[in-house]
Amino acid sequence: MNVRNLFTSSAMIALIVLPGTAVAQTAPAPPQNQTGDRCRGQGEPRASGNCEPSSAQDNTSGTVAGTDVQTSSDGGNGDIVVTGSRLKTGFASPTPVTVATTDDLRSAAPTSLTDGLTQLPQFRNSSRASTAGPSGVRGNGASFLSLRGLESQRTLTLLDGRRVVASSSAGSPDINLFPQDLVARVEVVTGGASAAYGSDAVAGVVNFVLDKNFTGFRVRAQAGISNEGDGGSRQAALSYGTPLFGGRAHLIASIEYRQTDEIRGGNSRPWADAAYAIIVNPNGAPSRLIAPTVASNATFGGLIVGGPLNNTQFLAGGATAPFRLGTAVTATTMIGGDGAPSQFGFTSGLESYNAFVRLTGDVTDNLSLFVEGGAARSTSGYDVARSSQTAGTAFTIYNDNAYLSDALRNQLAGAGVTSFRLARVDRDFGFSRVKARSDTWRVTGGFNWKLGSDWEVEGYYAHGTNNYEVDTYNNPIYRRLFAAADAVRDPATNQIVCRSTLQGYNPGCVPVNLFGDGSVSSAALNYFMGTAVQKLRLTQDVGSLTVRGSALELPAGKVSVAAGIEYRRESANQTSDALSQTVISNVGVRGIPGSFVGQLGSYFLSNPQPLRGSYDVREGFIEVEVPVLKNSPVGKALTLNGAARLIDYSTVGSLVAWKAGAVFDPISGLRLRFTRSRDIRAANVSELYTGPVSIQGTVLYNNMTTAFIGRRSGNPNLAPERADTLTAGAVFKPGFLPGFNLSVDYYNIKLNGAIAQLTPQQTIDQCNQGFQPACAQITNNGQLTLLIPTLNLSSIKTSGVDMEALYSIKLGGGDLKLRGLLTYLDKYETTLPGTAPIERAGDIGTTGTPRWSGTLSVNYVAGPVDLFAQERFIGSGKIDTTAAAGTFADNHVGAVWYTDVTARFSAPGMGGTGQFFLTVNNLFNRQPPIVPTIPYGGYRSTNFALYDVIGRYFTFGFQAKF
Repeated sequence: MNVRNLFTSSAMIALIVLPGTAVAQTAPAPPQNQTGDRCRGQGEPRASGNCEPSSAQDNTSGTVAGTDVQTSSDGGNGDIVVTGSRLKTGFASPTPVTVATTDDLRSAAPTSLTDGLTQLPQFRNSSRASTAGPSGVRGNGASFLSLRGLESQRTLTLLDGRRVVASSSAGSPDINLFPQDLVARVEVVTGGASAAYGSDAVAGVVNFVLDKNFTGFRVRAQAGISNEGDGGSRQAALSYGTPLFGGRAHLIASIEYRQTDEIRGGNSRPWADAAYAIIVNPNGAPSRLIAPTVASNATFGGLIVGGPLNNTQFLAGGATAPFRLGTAVTATTMIGGDGAPSQFGFTSGLESYNAFVRLTGDVTDNLSLFVEGGAARSTSGYDVARSSQTAGTAFTIYNDNAYLSDALRNQLAGAGVTSFRLARVDRDFGFSRVKARSDTWRVTGGFNWKLGSDWEVEGYYAHGTNNYEVDTYNNPIYRRLFAAADAVRDPATNQIVCRSTLQGYNPGCVPVNLFGDGSVSSAALNYFMGTAVQKLRLTQDVGSLTVRGSALELPAGKVSVAAGIEYRRESANQTSDALSQTVISNVGVRGIPGSFVGQLGSYFLSNPQPLRGSYDVREGFIEVEVPVLKNSPVGKALTLNGAARLIDYSTVGSLVAWKAGAVFDPISGLRLRFTRSRDIRAANVSELYTGPVSIQGTVLYNNMTTAFIGRRSGNPNLAPERADTLTAGAVFKPGFLPGFNLSVDYYNIKLNGAIAQLTPQQTIDQCNQGFQPACAQITNNGQLTLLIPTLNLSSIKTSGVDMEALYSIKLGGGDLKLRGLLTYLDKYETTLPGTAPIERAGDIGTTGTPRWSGTLSVNYVAGPVDLFAQERFIGSGKIDTTAAAGTFADNHVGAVWYTDVTARFSAPGMGGTGQFFLTVNNLFNRQPPIVPTIPYGGYRSTNFALYDVIGRYFTFGFQAKF
């Protein structure tokens, strides 16, 4: 361990275990932080001197990360709404809540709020705009949040406590489309919250809280570039807020623009282009090797496989040469030699626009109304993969092919061969690419009506629409490709034509020369390349009515009650192009592989199918908080909390979610908290109604890397998921050490009936372990075929401990704040019916779930200078926790540390309202460990969802408020 890591480890441990340590998730923010943060608007320079907070600020707990009484002051009226609860109270919710201010998130990762949030250890396998998700799929440039590694559909994402229309059929909103410049803070509920907030909150809730009282005009601009000179980014935002009508109304508005350049394959990161893979060792122990690999059965120019000319490769210009084998040769891979390496796109490009406006007005002293609207567009593009024809999908080349040399034709004739098989990786086709565009608009209107001093009624209605289009272009159309490959001379004209056109099929067919890398003409590409088009329209309508207040007075305090009803309708309508819905036919075309004949969808990639469906949800809830003790001999305070929600789905009927919790303060400065909940999630539109979609790739089958084809599909008969969640923790804030807080919380989630699809490799593996439903989806009649439906597939058990510490102190005329977050994952166990549980805690290569992860940050503000530094820690683990001894020479993956620094300086002559800043992420340019993962049917060299793959990144910007 080097000196930097040793220092950081010691500092984090000291921060957490210092004698008298305190609870980071406790009640109000320390006074020191209030002077540093609460006396400014979001995005303004941090103040280092004293100031007087407004009356509205006095009624909130501030925006310090790690507090557990997290509040929002709507309209400046001082009312408190706790994110972890629906109650109007100053009580600290028993459910753990972590809070991150927008400024802290931007100091850690100025590119986007999502990049900052996903550095928190509670988030695992989230999908970000510029990197891959858990299985390598980028989410088409979208940013979806996943708590506890339970995937985004089990994390309820809210904007100001309200649902937002989804940006994909999986049911999650894209954070890129939120008005990020007006977000004051993000509150993360890390326990089950379905009883309080509705279904889908199985892993928790992420609530983006807007700065609804923002006043003034703010401008922000920034640009970034990686250490390699790629991945450039640009951002600009304008925000405006003003009181109206003598302060009885308030208007806020913002416009934002964001662009990030795509990093394509073949960049200057050697670890990425080396194409590391996990391959079978043909020489025995260990049984698996990790090494840069190439295909042993294909080249860029074409390789003859089988027959008397076996292992003859085509070079540029059509010349032939023997194929040079490497070492550790298997049927599909080898180390070294002349084979084609696997190559993929690296990161997505992204361009987004966002406009938002909100108007709040007091009709009377007791009645206020609001209306808000937003529109956003996000466009992304990236390389997916190169097409290839190997094994059962190789080309059949006949001896009268017009592009064959006379010498090769004579060899075939001499050997008595009329055809041969040609395996090829199509570098000269170019990458198949995706362009995705998401257009969202949303309108919300609501009211808040005070009924005396203790009660209020609030309600809202929201309508949102998302139009989502994905174009997968430069995408081979199989029937046309194989028709073009069968090129002959027209006996009437002696011109090279497609054989099928002589028989009246495939008019307009352009023959293709496949012999040699770079031999393919642009005319041929224009003929057999196409674009698979998916157009999805999602709509959401939500109406909600809530009443909250104090029911009666008990000796220990008032009983608080919240109750409400909610109606929600989700609908989806997807269309696709005709070729995606066309079954591949071999009529009139020779050489189409039998595995393709009858396949639904004409393209190499995507082949989206129509989807249409909707469901309604009617809900009613009640939540009660009962103070039992206050300043008694037994303890300082004891409060009980309970909630229940009746959820009626049009698809699965009525379900009940509930929560019970307690907070006990045995002595001053010590708080104990506990929750037990039952949380619910029913299948979303995609899981229910997705039509069969064709897939292909490679899997390890019978101990060999084998090409497969298959179909994925939804299932309208899915049952709901049910999760039982337990949290128990302690919060300590010692009086003898002002400004110091510590929290330690244990969580345990048991999810039954998890809705999922097996991956192709899991289908093979689970069949090998005796799971008969998986075996029923596998056929192999010379071509491996997999059927993968959506099922209530498994149970998931996950447990661990979250620790958070915060220390704020005056130092040298400024403010110093230290913050540490650490998560220990004790269990991440998945179980399929009839099989033994699989433990994935500590698994890096498959699930990206290290046992230990955390961050340690320090922030110092003095006058015009604001300095921030952060260490990010990803613990050690195993490539595969299920691997038996002898599988790998070394199954260990070492821990990784990243260092981020930000410096802010007040602009001279602007009275402290303007700031320049410079951020360097991954300061020491730490490269990711080699942990091959499988996206798109091939290997990537590391886990893109877990590690920083871009490297050192510089961001420079300016912001000012007038």
